Amino acid sequence: MKVSGAPKNKFYTLMAWPITLPVPATMMEGLVIAADGTVGCPPDSTKNCGQRMKGAELKLTYTPGIGEIFRHALVSEDHTTRIFFSIVPAPMVEHDKTCSLEVVRLSPRFELAVIRGKGFVPGEPLSFHSASYQDVHDMQPKVNPEGEFWAVLSPYVQGRTMGTTQVAVKGKTCAPALSFEWGSE
Repeated sequence: MKVSGAPKNKFYTLMAWPITLPVPATMMEGLVIAADGTVGCPPDSTKNCGQRMKGAELKLTYTPGIGEIFRHALVSEDHTTRIFFSIVPAPMVEHDKTCSLEVVRLSPRFELAVIRGKGFVPGEPLSFHSASYQDVHDMQPKVNPEGEFWAVLSPYVQGRTMGTTQVAVKGKTCAPALSFEWGSE
């Protein structure tokens, strides 16, 4: 892991906020940022990072669910520097021409999801359609100057414990679509 622009003369705590927990949790304390931006544990550390990785570079590994987001923060001991980052190691993305549509899982059984679109014409009006059983939602999200839009979706349907949600977005030049399973197994 490498960081740029953060002070290198501080100790940092690595926090994680998995979708299975209601609040962030401390993973490791005493990390430092080397001159090249590499995050690791000093070889002479007396902090808790020294118990597992004294003198080693920080390497994060994941066992993701499809579309699952992993949220992290590096926070300096004095709390003046906070570096937030996230990764979706196994993304659920569909493409159509220059556009893409991605669903990001924000809760364990997809009780809440973010739909992200990319590659659309900036400012264009879109036709956004989602359906799960007879629960249908239509919106017209606006595309930002970078050609992206974001939409929050709660796919659960009253009286159901599981199902499939289909999402389709139509723009001027492309129309990506995807579907995902939600609920108990």
